[in-house]
Amino acid sequence: MAKSKAQKAEEISEMTDRLGRMTSCLFADFGNLKVKELEELRGNARAAGCEYFVVKKTLLQLAAKERGIPVDTTTIAGSLSVLFGFADPIAPAKLAKQFAKAHAALKVLGGLLREKPGMRQLVASEVAALGDLPSREELIARAVGSIAAPLRGMVGVLQGNLRNLVGVLSAIQKTKA
Repeated sequence: MAKSKAQKAEEISEMTDRLGRMTSCLFADFGNLKVKELEELRGNARAAGCEYFVVKKTLLQLAAKERGIPVDTTTIAGSLSVLFGFADPIAPAKLAKQFAKAHAALKVLGGLLREKPGMRQLVASEVAALGDLPSREELIARAVGSIAAPLRGMVGVLQGNLRNLVGVLSAIQKTKA
């Protein structure tokens, strides 16, 4: 059933709002996925703090134009869906990569990433590279570990010197006794 102009305007408005709030999004071709698989993807997206929507390319293009975001949907063939990430910019890419391992029918076509001056359009290989990155928490843990490692080593060296000093003093005490 065809949508009325009011329904299309409302969908464009919602899409414009999401494009304004997102930190990243990716575009995927969902054409070969079954309904059950799509529902699984939607559930996984909700759990990861993302939103998954099937959109018309023309409506997405209009919403992006309204936000001043460069999106070219003319080169995309087939069905289009969008996976929005609002908190973690890497979450949609990680989710898509994980889901695509189990369901090869999901094909990532590209995406958008919010950067300081504006938006950056990503190709499929860049989205895949984002999916390979560790999470924010992992990166913080690695940084803290890198900072703490030299300090732990220094503490070990200092303790070793004190232990050796105590050993020498106890040896001297035994020889004098």
